Amino acid sequence: MDLHRLLLFINILGICFPVALTYVMIMNILFRIPIQPVSIIILAFGYIVMIKSNMLFQELWNKWRNRY
Repeated sequence: MDLHRLLLFINILGICFPVALTYVMIMNILFRIPIQPVSIIILAFGYIVMIKSNMLFQELWNKWRNRY
């Protein structure tokens, strides 16, 4: 597998995992299921990594911001 393609998949997963965990936590709140403190830490860490070091996210963010 090409290295650039592998990095693209890693960056895509780096965007998908925090978004999916956010959805899971919202569903836990709606169904009154207790939220584990580790989930909150992982969610915060996932968003920090996504915003700071994910080049795909930064490119998509810049395209979205400059569009309007």
